[in-house]
Amino acid sequence: MATIPHKLALLIPQKLARLPGIQYLPWRTPFRLMPKAIQLTIATKVSNYLLQQQLMDGELDFLEDAVLRIQIKDLNFDWQVYLKQNQLAFSEGTNTADTTFSGHSKEFLLLASRREDPDTLFFQRRLSIEGNTELGLQVKNLIDSVDLDAFPQALNHAIYLTADFVEALPQ
Repeated sequence: MATIPHKLALLIPQKLARLPGIQYLPWRTPFRLMPKAIQLTIATKVSNYLLQQQLMDGELDFLEDAVLRIQIKDLNFDWQVYLKQNQLAFSEGTNTADTTFSGHSKEFLLLASRREDPDTLFFQRRLSIEGNTELGLQVKNLIDSVDLDAFPQALNHAIYLTADFVEALPQ
């Protein structure tokens, strides 16, 4: 199978983002329309797969008696995450969470791709943490400690290309 040269792969999302009117296309719509049950199933399976080493090492034990809420506002994703039998479990978000992380998909994508430092996103109020700040800091430290090279290469590539596209979109 032929691969796309690295320089060309970087140009594709930037060229796409410059197409006239691209910023007005409803690219978030399929995600917004995704049923909650599918969102929760995908989030649970992907998170447990990607963080399996951290789960085995006990790095997520701080979630044992805590509930973390994640709100991705522009996608209408509102989840609660907690640790259940040494696995991450997701449910629909409620106001009973100990800590809430919220923001738009672009900021979460920039965080996942390591294009933006978590502290920068929080200090600029592009992502917010409300509630138990100690729990929030533990989550932030976990995010900082995750080795992206341990993730499947195809996933990292997709995240980076999507981040290239979103960063290149006209404001």
